[in-house]
Amino acid sequence: MRSKKGIALKKRIASAALSMVMVVPMLTCVVPKDMSVVRAANLANPRVSGGVSTWDLVYFGKYPQTDSTGVKKDPIKWRVLSVNGNDAFLLADSGLDVQRFHDWSNKGEASADVFWSNSCIRSWLNGYDGKSNEMKLSYTYKNFINTAFETESEKKAILESDVSASTNPKYSTVTSPATKDKVFLLSYEEATNPSYGFASTVDSSDTRKQTYNAFIIGTGGVNTINSVRRKQVGGEAFWWLRTRGMFENMAMLVKGDGSIYEDGNCAGYLVDYDEAMVRPAIHLDISNTKVWSYAGTVTSSGTYTTGDAAPVIDENEKEVKDVEENATFKVTVSDDGTRVVEYVPMDYSNENVVIPSRVSDSKRTYDVTSIAANAFKDNKIIKTVVIPDSVTKIGEGAFSGCTNLQTVVLGKNVKYINAKAFYKCTKIKKIVIPDSVEKIGKQAFFGCKNLKSVNIKTAKLTNKKVGTKAFKGTHKKATFKVPKQKLKAYKKILKDKGVSTKAKIKK
Repeated sequence: MRSKKGIALKKRIASAALSMVMVVPMLTCVVPKDMSVVRAANLANPRVSGGVSTWDLVYFGKYPQTDSTGVKKDPIKWRVLSVNGNDAFLLADSGLDVQRFHDWSNKGEASADVFWSNSCIRSWLNGYDGKSNEMKLSYTYKNFINTAFETESEKKAILESDVSASTNPKYSTVTSPATKDKVFLLSYEEATNPSYGFASTVDSSDTRKQTYNAFIIGTGGVNTINSVRRKQVGGEAFWWLRTRGMFENMAMLVKGDGSIYEDGNCAGYLVDYDEAMVRPAIHLDISNTKVWSYAGTVTSSGTYTTGDAAPVIDENEKEVKDVEENATFKVTVSDDGTRVVEYVPMDYSNENVVIPSRVSDSKRTYDVTSIAANAFKDNKIIKTVVIPDSVTKIGEGAFSGCTNLQTVVLGKNVKYINAKAFYKCTKIKKIVIPDSVEKIGKQAFFGCKNLKSVNIKTAKLTNKKVGTKAFKGTHKKATFKVPKQKLKAYKKILKDKGVSTKAKIKK
């Protein structure tokens, strides 16, 4: 016969078991609605087993890969080299383009020591102007970062990295200075780091092997490549590292067999070599789960697993391409559902710019309401620009440094001329500021030394709505025509904002 004590104990055990059964389903339901949050937490560092490396993959951005014409973009897969909190160190799963490390094509030979810090490939990856490379070539309009990441949210998710100096392991070449960049190339040290999944030696290794894709074979970055390796998709490919080679005109390469180029072991190759691919590297803020998604895994032996679908960018982040104008129109959606676009030229080479008031894609038509910040910055070609009535905002630095710009026609609905909009446009002689303008930013017309006729039709300006030095450096004997009722007030404002004491301000 069972004792009362034994029966009571069994009841307590049964009750505890029942409680556990009830609790477990409740716990399994406590998961985020956004499953990408779970993926972010679970991204792992590379694993090595039996000599085979396995990397997690993520989708982030788009770039032409399977389309030989370069029109269609495909989601970019990135290998996760390391994860530290919300910082994921990523390397493109495959080479995305072909570019020279440094472009001497205009000069024909080396003119100075070439480092990563002053190379053309660094400027191309990050969209830098001519001040950032030894050849003084501007990549602000045609570059990797703007092509691959079309939205501001994507660009903001890329962390600025301290790109450390890199030392050639064999030759006593001068070390490239450290830089701060969003997009960069791997160094020799990184490409031989086992914790990133790579072989630790310079010998051939599957962990570094690469092949050419359809886009590179069809178009590529320089279109001058005749190598047999590029006759077919899957042909062995070289790819650049940022570490300097044996001489000042060399950079290190990874060969098609995955070895670090060893013509003399780590000697590198000429920086104007035009057959090497670019495998960009970035640091991604993975807390922004809307811009990336988990893409499965890949092994060094070439085995892939499937992950989630590539992220879908909201229409508010969409961009409309205009091939004829060679420009991009960035879509924004207002609270009331009105869709407008911002004009962002990519590589403008026409002297006369007429910005369209509307642009269409296959589905709808959009009003063009603004000129993007730095849209034409440092463009030395354009001479005339006509801004339509649909535009209400001229972005910061939009025409800054356009030293050949002579004629500007502002649409009648422009409200904001932002800071440095026409900074040092030294050939502009006259301009009409329409009565719609509500604000002129600091240094908007700074250094426009030949600007001699300014017709200010707006009566909406105050001392706070005209930025510091807005008219500093305009022609000393310029004539400013202003609204009759604002003559006294505008005299003081214009003098405060840099207009010469010799200038004439009249109604």
